[in-house]
Amino acid sequence: MHRFFLLLCLISFGLSAQTLERSFGLELTPHYASSRITGGSNVTFSELERLDSLESGAYGYGAGLVYESRVERIGFTTGLRYTRTGLDRLRQPLDAGSQSFTETVSAHYLAVPFDVNFYQDISEANRVLFSLGAGLQYHLSTQTRRTIYDGDREVETREVDNSTTEFRPLLVSFSTAIGYDRKLSPDYAIRFQPYFQFFLQGNLRENADIRANRNYYQVGLRLVVRRLFI
Repeated sequence: MHRFFLLLCLISFGLSAQTLERSFGLELTPHYASSRITGGSNVTFSELERLDSLESGAYGYGAGLVYESRVERIGFTTGLRYTRTGLDRLRQPLDAGSQSFTETVSAHYLAVPFDVNFYQDISEANRVLFSLGAGLQYHLSTQTRRTIYDGDREVETREVDNSTTEFRPLLVSFSTAIGYDRKLSPDYAIRFQPYFQFFLQGNLRENADIRANRNYYQVGLRLVVRRLFI
């Protein structure tokens, strides 16, 4: 992974020396979020299957400020991206009583991405591009909101205390995307870019007490408005 980041940095230095097009952009990223579940050393496969059956994906969003540089058919994107990801836990019994509960897990990350872009111009104003990259994700916070039911009646909604949970502070993510970019004028362009992002590490620190860990991923659409300059 360190070699990969070194290669991306070398590409960026080379491109900066002979840039044909540069831009700053504002990015919005609605997405569908979910996770791949893995277990600790003392958790059986059947228990992981049971936990996985009780979880589903959830909708999330992101926003960012990005900088892009391009020369000929190759370029790069970097910047600062915020992501709200997570999952939903389906209704399940609460202890041994008649009550049940559902949970919504919301995880917040701030990332520094580096994406390598490959362009194909269709016309002077239209181009398509393919992106491949990685990002360093910093964990801001994670909230778990629990809703308790008595039969079909909603009784209470409260925040679960996550203060003793050991979340991993830094994670590396992989991303890939393909998109369409159109110049609206000599100074502005807009981009529609479906993307996939996968967190390469679990959201929790690895220790003997982990019951299950989760690698978050997102499938969504990047909407980017870019301000072009030479």
